[in-house]
Amino acid sequence: MPAPFRSLLLSLAVAFASTARAEPQKAAPPASPAAPPASASPSTATERADLVIPFEKYRLPNGLTVILHQDRSLPLVAVNVWYHVGPANEPSGRSGFAHLFEHLMFEGSRHVGREFDRLLESVGATNVNGTTSWDRTNYYETVPREHLELVLWLESDRMGYMLDGLDQERLDVQRDVVKNERRQTYENAPYGPSTLALLDTLFPKGTPYHGAIIGSMEDLSAATFDDVREFFNAYYAPSNATLAIAGDFDTTQTKAWIEKYFGTLRNRPRPETTHAPIKPLEKPERRVVREPVELSKVAFGYVTPPAYGPDDPALDVTMAVLAGGKATRLYRALVVEGKLASDVDASLDSNQLASVAMVTATVASGKKAEEVERAMDAVLEGLASRGPTEAELARAKRRILVSVLGNLELLNGPGGESGRAGLLQRFDHYLGDPGYLPKWVAAIEAVRAEDVQRVIREHLSPNKRVVVVTEPMASAAAQGGGR
Repeated sequence: MPAPFRSLLLSLAVAFASTARAEPQKAAPPASPAAPPASASPSTATERADLVIPFEKYRLPNGLTVILHQDRSLPLVAVNVWYHVGPANEPSGRSGFAHLFEHLMFEGSRHVGREFDRLLESVGATNVNGTTSWDRTNYYETVPREHLELVLWLESDRMGYMLDGLDQERLDVQRDVVKNERRQTYENAPYGPSTLALLDTLFPKGTPYHGAIIGSMEDLSAATFDDVREFFNAYYAPSNATLAIAGDFDTTQTKAWIEKYFGTLRNRPRPETTHAPIKPLEKPERRVVREPVELSKVAFGYVTPPAYGPDDPALDVTMAVLAGGKATRLYRALVVEGKLASDVDASLDSNQLASVAMVTATVASGKKAEEVERAMDAVLEGLASRGPTEAELARAKRRILVSVLGNLELLNGPGGESGRAGLLQRFDHYLGDPGYLPKWVAAIEAVRAEDVQRVIREHLSPNKRVVVVTEPMASAAAQGGGR
């Protein structure tokens, strides 16, 4: 890991530790009735020069975007490819295609056959995987530097010639794998059906994010080989992809390899994206879901503004104030003091058309979901009216920054959005600026207590949320609940 990043993480860790020892009990003064000023924007916040990830960005004539970050501290190279397609791009009746392709891309291509994984394993590759989100699908691996050319050949062959290695049998096998993954994630997983109910209510039918990323059983079953071919030809083109390379490589040689393997791929126009940002709910919604679980659960879900908008940093900090440690608001109120919940969570999933904020609590044995819901409301109302303490605010920021900046230690991290290659890709995908990290950190550091109060009132109010209550089947039946 480069020395400047190592020093930065050490300083953050020290700051985090000192914040954790601070007393969080003294409440902030009540907020003024007037609307407080908005969160500091990246243009007004102080940027951190020590967070710059040096990179070069350019584009091939066929439309492929290339991002290069050189770091010679370790003899490793990370390759990270993002295709700018996700479930938001799927046609009606074809949900799950983006995630299905994440599987199919490991099934072979014209010149590689089915040797993709075996070849990577033979050269000591690590962290070989792919992931799908609502807006993108990515593929990544890390190899010793002397095997970079091999990886570029492998990635280019499946970008250009994956369909030549696919047949009906392989499609059917991977379709069944995805269906089984859906069963394990949702149908047969504790609180899985409740999660589906929450997502389907937040994003009703007809919105780009409707349904789970993994797709529905019906649509997966209906997928034909021609459908797959059409989807690949539309979205798996150089013009709709970004290649990031981070690590120990020779720039001149690497550019020559990129031209050799990717520059010869056919140029196809990048598909147009016509979706507008998804609006939040206009009225509150409530669902009760019966499941074969031991404990009830309460989940609040909200549609919040898209990734990296003006309020995204304040919402990130708000979630970290609410949950993520034993000193956080929800944990203290519901687990430690109230003994109402066995665990709590708060998260923000930021995406291109909308983000999802979720606040959840698993009801403790012998307690009622109604009690937990009232306590969750009280915590949110208290945070909106009085704001976080200085200690809470500082601790939340440090937790976010330590988590994200810890990725600087890696060239390629798990999930494809961590590590330096993943961070460059993420910022480029959402903002067109791979070097946005210092601006993002400055925006997090600039969040004030009044910003937290404001985003709760504007985006996390009761009239804009979905409440999903999971009830154990016996309990729900006795109370007459259910959908």
